[in-house]
Amino acid sequence: MNSSPSTSPRILSLNELQIDLTDEVRSHLASDYRLLYENDAEKAAKRHLDQVLQAMKLAPSSCPCRINQILANNDEIISGLRLAVDKWKSRNGDDGGINYEEVVKAHPILQDVVYVGMPDTLGENLSKCRIPPLRPNIQPSNLFPNWTKREEKGWPMNNRVIICDRFCGEAVLRGSDIFVRGVMCADLGIVAGDKVAVYADLNDGSYKTIARGLVLEKYNGRCIFLGLGKACCSRADIFKSSKGVAVEMSAEVNERAGPVLPPLHGILPGKCLLQNLPSVLVAHVLSPQQGDVILDMCSAPGGKTSHAASLVQNNATIIACDKSRKKMVSAREMFSSMGATCITPLALDSTSCVVRNETNWKSVNEMLSSATPSVKDGLLNIKKFYPGSFDKIILDPPCSALGLRPKLMIESTTVEELEKYSNYQRAFVKEAVALLKEGGVMTYSTCTILSSENERMVRYILDEYPCMKLVPIGVRLGCPGLPGMGLTEEEQNSVRRFDPSKIKKYEPHSDTMG
Repeated sequence: MNSSPSTSPRILSLNELQIDLTDEVRSHLASDYRLLYENDAEKAAKRHLDQVLQAMKLAPSSCPCRINQILANNDEIISGLRLAVDKWKSRNGDDGGINYEEVVKAHPILQDVVYVGMPDTLGENLSKCRIPPLRPNIQPSNLFPNWTKREEKGWPMNNRVIICDRFCGEAVLRGSDIFVRGVMCADLGIVAGDKVAVYADLNDGSYKTIARGLVLEKYNGRCIFLGLGKACCSRADIFKSSKGVAVEMSAEVNERAGPVLPPLHGILPGKCLLQNLPSVLVAHVLSPQQGDVILDMCSAPGGKTSHAASLVQNNATIIACDKSRKKMVSAREMFSSMGATCITPLALDSTSCVVRNETNWKSVNEMLSSATPSVKDGLLNIKKFYPGSFDKIILDPPCSALGLRPKLMIESTTVEELEKYSNYQRAFVKEAVALLKEGGVMTYSTCTILSSENERMVRYILDEYPCMKLVPIGVRLGCPGLPGMGLTEEEQNSVRRFDPSKIKKYEPHSDTMG
């Protein structure tokens, strides 16, 4: 939808931001929670959804780092991460005083996970602010004598402004600095060393996509304030460069909106991987053993596949698949950097990857040994496997992604569009069941909150394929599945849901979603 552009920007604080959904979609999502409550269930379910949506726009207060046990051990990663946090705090002129045993620590249950998080970072931050507040004893400056209506428009008067795109803004909330390609709009006059106010553009379709390099005076879009940072280069260099850091975000609680987390992308490359806790749990639940033949049906970008390789110390045959050749070439590079030599990446359609009506059965290793590589990119030319080929299968199919956080906006959608995902996922399930050996194990996971893609999908698998049996998850993280979604109480306790709402039934509260 495009309407007449506003003459003034719509500037929001993080607290003011609401995740917009149609009434129909909101009611549909809330209905999943009704049977959690005995009294006034409809209102309680709506409150529950509101809490989930509020949590959705924030990053978890700590960042899980999964250790690649092929190349590193826990002590090495903990030491390396503590050093990285120390350098991060030092660049902001911090004089120390950090208890690094609290900032970087091993997960109490998952032995190959380390948590990084600043204590009490949700104190007096800038989540309520649209502009940076004036600090005591600091007088208002006059940086913009020729823009008389700047303050009236709602922009800060003591700091120049940069606006990044939404995806960059979500990364900032997870601790990232801002790379030049993420900057869309900026004040004139920015030079290296300036303390700048950082915003993220949230285009809801009511105005045209802004052209990169736009001058702030001409910006009339919708944006959210994220905090303060230090410009690493001039405005001209930001927009003429294709790579490099544009802004280093502040490490101070009172200069950030949301949790203060260090930028960890690229730290200890190959040795550890930033990975959400529910995603890490998948490979542990799969429990791969040395000598297994394992398939990841929707592997890209490769986190779960490489985790399986780490757990078996490269002593398995692992096939990683995705329909996109480009994604699998990128995944191959990641596997190589992690020393995961037991993984073979393939480009194939996992909704149609079973050899049927063929009597000359071949094992996975036989197919690998006889396959030829593509001249284009070197990926092996394999499109299907024979039934009963795999000991273990990871199935994390395309989903509605309503469990990813932080998420500053949900693209316009309908109930009908959301429900299409479960139909698509069934095509993956059909192939997975056929490829699994008798006695084999399949994990099914998503990064969404919809019951149709989770609990109800588990019910579908059990009903449609009597050969499949639900096995309880031994790792006690997260919460049971939702009631009233087709699973018995025993079956609800055999699946795990991660819910950030603050209801008593879901204690201890999850600081993640999925």
